[in-house]
Amino acid sequence: MHIGKAILNSKKSTRFPDTMVKGSVIAFAYALLASTSSLAQSLPTDLDAETLGADTAQSVTNINQLSELDRARQNISTGSVNEPRNLTNTDDGSAPGIRLGTLTLRPSLQNQIIYEQQKSATSTQTRTYNQTNLGATLESDWSRHSLNITGSAILQKNIRGSIEENPSADLTGDLEFNINDLLTANLITSYNFSKEDRNDPNAVSNATSQANVHTFSSSLGLTKELGILRGSVTGSLTRVINGDATLPGNIIVSGNDRDRLNLGLALRLQYAANPVLMPFIEGEIGKTNYDQNVDNTGTNREFSSYGLRTGVVADLGDKLSGEASIGYVVNSFKDATLADIKAVTFDSELNWSPRRGTSATLGLATSVEPSTSAGQSGSILYAASLDFNQEITRQLNATLGLDYSLRDFRGSTSIPNENIYGVSLAFDWAINRYLSMNSDLSFRRTDRFGSADDVDDTSIGIGLTLTR
Repeated sequence: MHIGKAILNSKKSTRFPDTMVKGSVIAFAYALLASTSSLAQSLPTDLDAETLGADTAQSVTNINQLSELDRARQNISTGSVNEPRNLTNTDDGSAPGIRLGTLTLRPSLQNQIIYEQQKSATSTQTRTYNQTNLGATLESDWSRHSLNITGSAILQKNIRGSIEENPSADLTGDLEFNINDLLTANLITSYNFSKEDRNDPNAVSNATSQANVHTFSSSLGLTKELGILRGSVTGSLTRVINGDATLPGNIIVSGNDRDRLNLGLALRLQYAANPVLMPFIEGEIGKTNYDQNVDNTGTNREFSSYGLRTGVVADLGDKLSGEASIGYVVNSFKDATLADIKAVTFDSELNWSPRRGTSATLGLATSVEPSTSAGQSGSILYAASLDFNQEITRQLNATLGLDYSLRDFRGSTSIPNENIYGVSLAFDWAINRYLSMNSDLSFRRTDRFGSADDVDDTSIGIGLTLTR
């Protein structure tokens, strides 16, 4: 190289011997390495921890500042190894609804053509009819309080056949108001309209048109956190108005003697130290007054009710959740000719999902049904239902429903008890997020003990559902 030549041609070279240069370089490198190591060891170890903590805190802060949608896009859960994964699309395919400020409206419209057959020991009746189901939900998106309004209506129009049309409607509003971190108020109001089922024990026999039934109800509850305990008190009011039934020959049977008002008060105490399993105990009292002090049979049906139950609330995430309880209820009548109703009660609503796309719901309910028959106090209705839902494909769902009810009459022995069996199968095929095709098949049998007056009800239908 040119530099090398210049050094070699210098008259007085200042170059050190090669062995000395090599030794100096090695000694310098060793000293530099030793000093660097000593400096690293002399630094406080907390510096790295503080720096790492600051970076982690900044990262957590940035994540918490993301919106729910951003987090869903940037940190998609992969699930378990055996679960199917969708890492690119979090859209569940449902209709988005209509945004109304801080509220979201989700309307739906379903139309079906249904064939029905009712068969008893003495007759067989059939009909083909058009049924329109109207539904809507209005949900709030508030940071602290919440509002949920749900409405539905069923309209029927016979195309052919003699079975009576059976319209219904239901409207419920649920407002939850968080007064503070430990106190919550809940206001629920509802209205229900239905036509009395001709197989109901209180229905007017041989009526060409059964009575319309209007039910208005409201409740106000307060829930207070008391450390590891949670206490609540709920007051309720229910008003039932019955219309008139019509017999052959246009004979009107008034239902005014069945109009009534019920007032109730419930107290509940729940042990909430463990959020997975929370046992509770609940007591309630009520008073039912009829518009007519004495009904058309000459009986005063005013009564007081008392109930006590205990159970547990379960919350194991998506796998298992719900509530189950057992209790005891007493209806004490003012009229001495009516025997008091006393019964053990079973109530539950448990939701179980063994795997993704499969779910089951178990329901148990016990209710006291008032009677208007002479000498009859009423009946206890024990109802059990089991619904299985299976997602066959992303667009196709199947639901299998099984139910059983026992109606136990109290007082007079002239009315036989009833067993009611039911099974249903329904399919829903989502053509797109706004349109789906539905089909269902159901069978129900009412079996009266010691009587030949059993009734079989079979129906099959197909239709379309529009959602938004």
